[in-house]
Amino acid sequence: MAESIDPAFLRNSELFESQPDEVIRAVLAQGQLLEFGPGEVVFHQGDQGDRLFVVKSGVLEVLSTPSDASEAVPIAYLGTGEVLGELALLTGSPRSATVRSPEHAELFAVERAVFIDLMDTLPAFSRNLCVVLARRLETTTLKVPRASGKQLQGSLKYFDLATVIQTLIGSHQTGNLTVTHRKKKTAELFFYSGNIYRARYRHLAGDDAVYQLFQGTMEGDFSFTGREVAEDEVQSEVSLPAISLLMESVRLQDELPMLKERVPDPDRAFRQKGEHLLWEETDSVELAAAVWSRLKKGASVRDLERDIPRCSYAIYRTLAALLDAGQIE
Repeated sequence: MAESIDPAFLRNSELFESQPDEVIRAVLAQGQLLEFGPGEVVFHQGDQGDRLFVVKSGVLEVLSTPSDASEAVPIAYLGTGEVLGELALLTGSPRSATVRSPEHAELFAVERAVFIDLMDTLPAFSRNLCVVLARRLETTTLKVPRASGKQLQGSLKYFDLATVIQTLIGSHQTGNLTVTHRKKKTAELFFYSGNIYRARYRHLAGDDAVYQLFQGTMEGDFSFTGREVAEDEVQSEVSLPAISLLMESVRLQDELPMLKERVPDPDRAFRQKGEHLLWEETDSVELAAAVWSRLKKGASVRDLERDIPRCSYAIYRTLAALLDAGQIE
């Protein structure tokens, strides 16, 4: 019996959170604790489903291979208490995705024979499994938020930040995602029911803070802590729904290199050529005026990024337009 294993992680999972103590003891007695190092695969897409896993510590990356057999891409991350593999045990179908450990993870594994025996001998286990699967179906079809409390953490050296954010959006999480570098907080996003309501990245806030996360090399560690928040306490500082914000971030990320080719030296000082700003785009005239004013005495891209609270894409796009119009030199 794995009595030395603290059962608290099982209580953090949907499948076991409401199980009586005798079920928890029976599961621990018949399961096995496994460790996976950086890059190790738990199972491959297409493998036979022979075990159920519960994440005890660490984070797992879920990868899916497209139908055209191109390279597998990350689609989700699973943290402490998450259960994986139960559907394959019930249906006998092959694994629908590849799961690996980006850094280090401890998994509690239950063999298929043990899983079936638990269902046959412990009615409470079977009932709770039915409830869990029904909730997941409801979440998928009706997009009902699952309970808060999800925990994710890891190094951005191994994890794709876009997929982390997409995972939190897709699972309708409420809580804070924090990025730290050398023990200093550099970014924080607040999620409510899968939408981003507040964002901070260095001196940026709102939409621009989210955009900037994708416009440079992010280093350090991330952690997400779920928490309960009353709806009437939530005030949004972000203008777009989370998925739209993520898609726009990726679009700007793709276009930024082309703008940088037009303004290749971030340390070059630009200056006004005329006395008055000529700008026709009403939605960006405030930014253009701020850049124009700063260029009166000369300023580089780095100066503008430091002094104006807008993302790099917005700064580069404004400078490129002013250069094209012959208003700066």
